[in-house]
This record gives sequence, C-alpha cells and structure tokens, in this order.
Amino acid sequence: MFIRFYFITLQKITNRNTSMRYIYTTGYILSAVAMQLFTGNFPVSFLAFPLNIIFAAIWLFILYILYKEYKNSGFTRFLCSPQTSALSIGLFIGGCLVIGLLPQLSDTAAEAREGILALLGCYNFMTSWIFIAILLLLLSNLGMITIHAFQHRKQARWRFILNHTGLWLALFAGFFGSSDTQTLRMPIYKGEPTREAFDMNGAPHYLDYEIALDSFAVEYYPNGRPSRFAANVRLGNEKALLEVNHPYAYRLGEDVYLTGYDVTKGNDSEYCILQVVKQPWKYAIVAGILMMLAGAILLFINGAKKYDKLG
Repeated sequence: MFIRFYFITLQKITNRNTSMRYIYTTGYILSAVAMQLFTGNFPVSFLAFPLNIIFAAIWLFILYILYKEYKNSGFTRFLCSPQTSALSIGLFIGGCLVIGLLPQLSDTAAEAREGILALLGCYNFMTSWIFIAILLLLLSNLGMITIHAFQHRKQARWRFILNHTGLWLALFAGFFGSSDTQTLRMPIYKGEPTREAFDMNGAPHYLDYEIALDSFAVEYYPNGRPSRFAANVRLGNEKALLEVNHPYAYRLGEDVYLTGYDVTKGNDSEYCILQVVKQPWKYAIVAGILMMLAGAILLFINGAKKYDKLG
C-alpha cells in the first residue's frame, strides 16, 4: 500500500507540468548537497559485495514495476524522456569535470581540506552524495529506456539494448564495484619475503601470499634518465617479471604493478615499490564496454535510424 501511495503521489506531482522537471531535478540535487554538508561523503564501503548486487536487483525490479504498472504516470515518463537523458548526461559531464579539474585525494587528505569545495566533497567527488545522486539519475534513466526499448523496439532492439545495457553495466560496475576495489602499496626488500601492504590511508593489510624480491635492474637513456626498470619477484609459489607500465595479472581481478625503486642506487637498489590492485568488477566493466562496441558495430552495419536516439 505504501509503495502504491508513493507512486500515485509521484504521478500527481510530475503530471502537473512537464516543464517542472528541471525544478524537481534541482530539488533532488539540492537534497544531495544537504546530505553532503551534514553527513560528509557517502560510505561507499557499505555497498560492498553482496550488498551492491542486492541493491542493483531491487533497484532494477522497482524500475520494472514502475514501467509495467505505472507506465503512464508522470514520474515514469520523466525517467523515460529524452529531456531527462540530456539533463542527466549534462550533470554527469559536469561531475566528471569536477573530478578531472580538481585534485582527487584520499579520504584522510580530503577531510583535512577546508573551504566550500571541501564541504561539497569536491576533493573526493566520486564518493560525494552529489555525484552519487547524479549517477543514480543517469542509471535510472538508462535502465528505464532500456526496459522501454525491450518492450517496444523491433528493428533497432538489439543494437539499442547492447549500447544502453553496456553503458549501464560499465557505469554501475565502475562505481558500485569500487567498494570491492582495493589498492595496496608495498615495499619489498631483497631476501625479505613479506605479506604486509598499506592502503592509500596508510592502514596495514596482509596478503594471503608472500611476495619476495629476487633481483632488480634498470636501463638508462644516454642522458642518464631511466628508460626501463624491472624486477624478478616471487608471488606466492609463482615467479614473475615485473616491468614498469606492464601490470602482471596474478589472479582473476588482481594485478601487480612495479611503481618505484631507490633511484639513488639504481641497479644496486635493495628494494622496490609494488602496487597490488584487487578489482573483482573489472571484467564486468570490460563486458559492458564490449556490449557497447557490439552495438556500435551493428549501428555501423545497419546505419543510424531515428529509433536509435536515446530515450
């Protein structure tokens, strides 16, 4: 009864005037701003697996029920409309500009900043309530128009669905999968196997395998600048050659990078710095990108039609 009352109320509100969508969207974003000012950044770690999967299932189910049972409501039409697509994409681009133009810091460093930009979460914007609100609006719009396309589009169904589902999957996995992503840095010394690594805030973590440095080498340009450096290491029971800018895929969704060494000693460096990145959602992102690529290929083969437009 409560859900039915909620949807009927939304219908009455959004049916008044479709030109009011900008006012409603502004109110929605201002609510996110208020949450940001009063509570700080959203605790993304709360949505770690399996809660992110459960959240996605419930969210998509609600969108499906909205479309099936309240198809003609103003709120459903708002989520399906091309104007909402343009508005949400514009807001998302604005959020990406904030991320690109301002330094993005660790949680600890961002909390130490002062000023209105710090209060709005601009120095760790991807976990701010504002950016999450924008992303939810964009993903809800993508989800709703994909459901609509599956129900109604015939000629362009699969290329449209591949493009939009792929984009939805890539965005969802990239953000909501970030709660399961872990980036660790660890110094390793010759002859001293270790499991200890540190996150971006300096907190220690322990791997379930040892890493040991066997040897290290640097090559130089004629001007004395390093052109290449590499390390022979042991990852658990597996030997590997790590090179700068060439991550080593140790396990599914877990990559090891060589990032630094003692530059004052060069080839005689007794240690090097590794970065271990655990990203279990990486292949979901890749799947989303491949789906968009497949949709683009179908679009290229068959040509663009008016039914390929967003919304």
